[in-house]
Amino acid sequence: MINVVFVAGLAAILFGALVWGNRTLPAERWQMIAAVPLTKDSNGAWHGLNLTFYGLFSATAGTFGVALMIVLLASLGTPVPAAAAVIAIMMVISVPASKMLAWVIEGRRNTFTIAGAAFLASLILPPGLFLAQRLLAAWVDVRVYAMPMLAASALVYALSEAIGRLACISFGCCYGKPLRELNPRLARVFGYFPLVFHGSTKKVAYASGLAEEPLIPVQTITSAVFTTAGLIGLGLFFAGHWRLAGFVPALSTWGWRALSECLRADHRGDSRISVYQVMALIAMGYLAVMLILLPSDGPTPNLAAGLAAVTSAGSIVTLEALWVVLFLYYGRSRVTSSVVSFHVIAERV
Repeated sequence: MINVVFVAGLAAILFGALVWGNRTLPAERWQMIAAVPLTKDSNGAWHGLNLTFYGLFSATAGTFGVALMIVLLASLGTPVPAAAAVIAIMMVISVPASKMLAWVIEGRRNTFTIAGAAFLASLILPPGLFLAQRLLAAWVDVRVYAMPMLAASALVYALSEAIGRLACISFGCCYGKPLRELNPRLARVFGYFPLVFHGSTKKVAYASGLAEEPLIPVQTITSAVFTTAGLIGLGLFFAGHWRLAGFVPALSTWGWRALSECLRADHRGDSRISVYQVMALIAMGYLAVMLILLPSDGPTPNLAAGLAAVTSAGSIVTLEALWVVLFLYYGRSRVTSSVVSFHVIAERV
C-alpha cells in the first residue's frame, strides 16, 4: 500500500507542477529571481549578477534526483558507502559534462546540455555497475545489484529531467517551432496548449526572435512524457520487475529525445540529423542491450527503509548543501546582466 501511495503522491506533485509551470513560467517575470549588485559605475548605478529560475529548477531537479536515488538504493539494502559512491560518480560525471559537452557539440561556452551529460552517464553506468557488483562481492563480500541500480538510474533521470524542463520553460530555451510553420491539422492540435514566451531576455527572443509567438510546447510534452515513463518505471521497480523498470524510462526518454528534435526551432546544428538525435539512438540501442545482458537479481524493495534513509539528518543536510551548490552553478546567468540603483524613500525616514 505504501508503494501505491508514494507513486500516486509523486504523480500528483509532478503533474501539478507541470500544469502550473506551463501556465506561469513563460512570463517575463519568471526568468530572474534576483540581481546581486557587484560593481558600481560612474553614474552611481550598480551592475549586477542575475540569479535565475533556471538555476532554481535545475538545482531542484538534481537534488530531487539524488534524494530519490537514495530512497531506491536504500530500499534494496545497498550499503551506505556503496550508494554514496554510485551517486557521487553520477554527479561528478553529469554536472561538469552538462557544460563541457554543450561547448563541444554546440560551440557555446555559456550554456548547458543535460541530454549530453545523461548520454555520457548512460554509456559508463552499465559496465561500471556490473564491475562494481563483481568486485565488491569478491573483495569485501558486499552485495550490490547492477540491474536494479541501472533501472533506478533510468527512472530517476526521467523524473528529475521532467522537473528540469520547467527550467527550460522559464529560460525560454529548447523551444519548439512556430505554429504558423506547421500544416493546419498539426497546428490545430498544438494550438490547444501552445507556449508563448514574453520578454526580450528569454533565449527564444534573442536567439530566434520568436517572443510573443505561439510555439509547439516541446518542453511541456517532454516533461509529460518523462514524468509518465518515470512513474511507470517506479511502479515496476517496486514490483521487482527490474528489466521493465529500466526499459520503459530508458527507451521512452531517449526515443522522445530523438523524435522531439524534429519539432524544435532552436539551433541544433547544420545537418538534417542533429548530434543529439544520433546520441539518443545510440543510447536506446546500447541501454537495450545492457538491460538484456545484465543479470536480473535483487531483493524485494523496502520503501520504508528507503524513506528512513533519505529523511535522516545526514541526508537532509547533504541534500540542502547540494541544492545550494547546484543553484550557484546553474543559476548564475552568463548571458544577461542588470543595472541596479538604490534610493531612500524620504517620506518614510
